[in-house]
Amino acid sequence: MQDHLLEISKNILAESDVDLVLTLAIDHMLELTGAERGLIILFDDKGNEIFQTARRLSKKDIEHPKFQVSFTIIHHVRSTGQPLCLQNAFEDSTLQKSESAARLKILSVICLPLLLHEKLFGVLYLDNRTVEGIFEKSACDFATRFADFVSLAAFNSLERKKLTNRLESLEQELRIKYDFTAIIGHHPQLVKTLKIISQIAEADATVLIYGESGTGKELVARALHFNSSRRDKPFVPINCSAFQENLIESELFGHSKGAFTGAYRDKIGWFQKADGGTIFLDEISEMSPALQAKLLRVLQSGEFSPVGSAKILKSFVRIVAATNRDLPTLVQHGSFREDLYYRLNVIDIPLPQLRERKSDIPLLIDHFLDKFGHHHSIRQKALDMLLQYDYPGNIRELENIIERAAILAREKSIDMEHLPPMLTLHEKSSVSHHAGKTLTQAKRSAAQNAEKEYIIDYLRASHGHITNAAKMAGVDVSDFHKAMKRHKIYPGEFK
Repeated sequence: MQDHLLEISKNILAESDVDLVLTLAIDHMLELTGAERGLIILFDDKGNEIFQTARRLSKKDIEHPKFQVSFTIIHHVRSTGQPLCLQNAFEDSTLQKSESAARLKILSVICLPLLLHEKLFGVLYLDNRTVEGIFEKSACDFATRFADFVSLAAFNSLERKKLTNRLESLEQELRIKYDFTAIIGHHPQLVKTLKIISQIAEADATVLIYGESGTGKELVARALHFNSSRRDKPFVPINCSAFQENLIESELFGHSKGAFTGAYRDKIGWFQKADGGTIFLDEISEMSPALQAKLLRVLQSGEFSPVGSAKILKSFVRIVAATNRDLPTLVQHGSFREDLYYRLNVIDIPLPQLRERKSDIPLLIDHFLDKFGHHHSIRQKALDMLLQYDYPGNIRELENIIERAAILAREKSIDMEHLPPMLTLHEKSSVSHHAGKTLTQAKRSAAQNAEKEYIIDYLRASHGHITNAAKMAGVDVSDFHKAMKRHKIYPGEFK
């Protein structure tokens, strides 16, 4: 019996699905105790029923008034936390006052609390309506010991289910967060960039992102990763300017024990850890010539060696690099390898500065207000000031300004006093075309202006050929016609 119990317990503990765990548990209990029917109920932390699994009991049986005697027993065990093993439930002093017990005359019953760390989170119920005294002491002892296994297996399954659900939820949040639609803006230049990104996401080609600090280079790199088949593998961002030369080489490629002072053990580098995923090399222009040579080798063959080791390792990673500097100029000056530049520049993605896409500022303000939980309005003067500023720090600077304003304003509308002094110092005599409009009006105006510029761009590219322009834009010709009419755009102007 002991060996059989151990084998059964191993089988149950190996299952991850809670329904299957409970079903297997009841089946084995019926077989080994001679019980006629079985039921397991699990409860959450608040005492609410979350799972109910039965054998030889239908939902109709459980809901029938006659089954209430069984619930009288179950509630008793749940409230006391003590097991019940009854030879004749009808004659038991605990249940004699129950009218339902008198009606049903259940004979043999085992009802056990499912406990973990002395906390009750379920009840196991077995009965036999025809044979009195079928549950001998040995059967009750076996069932009590077996209930401990059931408790552990059911708890583990529920925890795995919670973790799986949480993981799926986090993955969904990541997909939403780094979906292309999460990149805010309607400006034609940004729309073109997003179209390129969506086309190349599934490719393994190396990508080089150009853009000033704060334009969203890492956000684009993450979007490329999380919208590709590599999404379940690691995404590793490395800022090349943040490490000393010897440290970044060790971070990227790992090192062997004794490779340098302080290398007391072997270390796995990010190229090995991120195998199958994506490595984002920000500020690639700051990489030393020696490290550039090592990176070139990875790009050419996928091979590398840890620092201090002759061992050759391979890694199938996608490299996305970014810079805010002019790499061709650095190549001319000899500070950046020409062969590495061409290896990196398979697909280049230029990101526009925020001052080049000011029509998107109202949309970004609204997004950041929502992100920081500020649900109050912005005073007109403050909004006008935000729309006029040039943002040398780009989107990151705008985000910081809105976060600061939301904190200072608290429950009030954001006003001039909540904006940093530098905005007033940089105030321009020229007024934004959004000035004087509410945030809602500015957002609507921004979308309309962006749509108009978008149409004009494609008509210009197609030399006024509407069908070709619509095809290039990826929209239906009739919708393109309607938009032209809405904005009073005439194709003859572009021929």
